This record gives sequence, C-alpha cells and structure tokens, in this order.
Amino acid sequence: MEGRESNYVKVMERWRQDFLTWDQEALCRKVGIDTYDGEAIRLDYFGIPHEIDRRTGRISCPGRPGHEPGFDETLAIYNFLYYAEEAAANSGEWVHFRDVKSAGVFEGAFERQVLGPFAAYFAGRPEAFREAGERLGYAPLNYGDGAFQVPAFFCIPLRVIFWDGDEEFPAKVNILFDKNITLFIHPESVVMLGSECMRYFESDWRGRR
Repeated sequence: MEGRESNYVKVMERWRQDFLTWDQEALCRKVGIDTYDGEAIRLDYFGIPHEIDRRTGRISCPGRPGHEPGFDETLAIYNFLYYAEEAAANSGEWVHFRDVKSAGVFEGAFERQVLGPFAAYFAGRPEAFREAGERLGYAPLNYGDGAFQVPAFFCIPLRVIFWDGDEEFPAKVNILFDKNITLFIHPESVVMLGSECMRYFESDWRGRR
C-alpha cells in the first residue's frame, strides 16, 4: 500500500512540475476559463471552488481550508487543462460510458469501481441520494428514483440517475456523459470523473448524518 501511495505522489508531483512549464494563460483561453490572475487559476470542480497556484502548481480549495485534494481530484484538474481541445463543444447527445469514444475498453472497471458501489451505497435510501444532490447544489432531473445534472467542470456535465431496488432487481445507478466528453479530457479520466462524482455524493451524505 505504501508503494502504491508513493507512486501516486510521484505522478502528482510530475504533473505539478509539468504545469509550471505550460503556457498557463493560453490553456485558460483554450478551455474558456476567465477566472485567473497573476497568482492563481480558479475553477469549480463538481461545484466546489478550487485554485491552482500559478507559481507552485499546487491545487487547493479556498473554502475548505482543511481539505487536501487527493490523487483523482488533482489529476482530473491537470488532465482537463492539458487535454481539452481548442474550440471543444458539447454535442447535447447523452451516452452511456460504453459509448464514450475510446473509453469503452474500461467499461468493466467502470461497472465494478463506480456504478456498482454507488448503487450499493444508496440502496434502500433513495431519499439520501436526493438529499445529497440537493445539498451539493446539483440540478435535479425527472428520471428514476432520483437524478441530477452534475458539473464535473463548467463544460463537462454528467447526468446521474438512481433507481432503488426491490425484491426482483437490485438498486442501479447510471452515469451519462455528453458524447463529446473526450474533446475535453482524456478517455481514461472519464472513469476518474465517475469515481469522483460518487465520492462527492457519498461524502456529503456521510458528513451530514
């Protein structure tokens, strides 16, 4: 476990150092971020304000002084800035993970690591799912036993739909993505965003109980 954590630290450090070599203002213009100055780049991640210190590359949450961004959170932000294509735009067409370009090969991992645990966590508690989404400020949708449109980033929306189980069928969660999501972020990072979405819902509910 220590070796794995050490590798995570090394990867995050490599991305941090790479960030310092980038044309940061050009990256902001590319993805449409205008909330930056000489000190920091500011952007919301799953609705939570984050800052990237332009002198050190370190990421923080100004409204959550005790929070240290983790591996997935950090990598998703760096990946978004690095991989987003010039003039990328959403299609308005919502697709399942398996239909996301170049991401379908990770479908098994997405089912095991994201959708399955997400559904199991809220099984029998659809009200907990709905309350968590409302507190997080996500826009409710009229699907299933609860659904929300979730902004991973301002230009990367996700749709999370929850169906509670019964005697015949287990609880189920689905996460839909805009068909063009890989114009904004690397295909492997789509799994990461699904996992992070689950983390925000779960951590909100745990923290409020």
